[in-house]
Amino acid sequence: MDKRVFALGVTMLAIGGLVWFYFNNTIPMATPGMSQDELNTFYQAESLSIGLRDISGMLAGLGFFIVLISVGLKRRQKDGVGKSITQKPAQT
Repeated sequence: MDKRVFALGVTMLAIGGLVWFYFNNTIPMATPGMSQDELNTFYQAESLSIGLRDISGMLAGLGFFIVLISVGLKRRQKDGVGKSITQKPAQT
């Protein structure tokens, strides 16, 4: 397991999860009797909130996959790499 890749994945997972949780709990609310300008501003704020929530969810998902990949990574052993292979000469 490569610790740097694992740390990157955990960090992305945590940040994405926290941002998603924040935007999921701070959804803009409409009030009755809003004017058209206020409704336009509300719809714009709502679409921005939903978009950022989706992006943060993707960030958390990507972090989760990086954590899974880092668990499967193995370091190569240095003693087995670079050994010369000798072949028998062809007999004629």
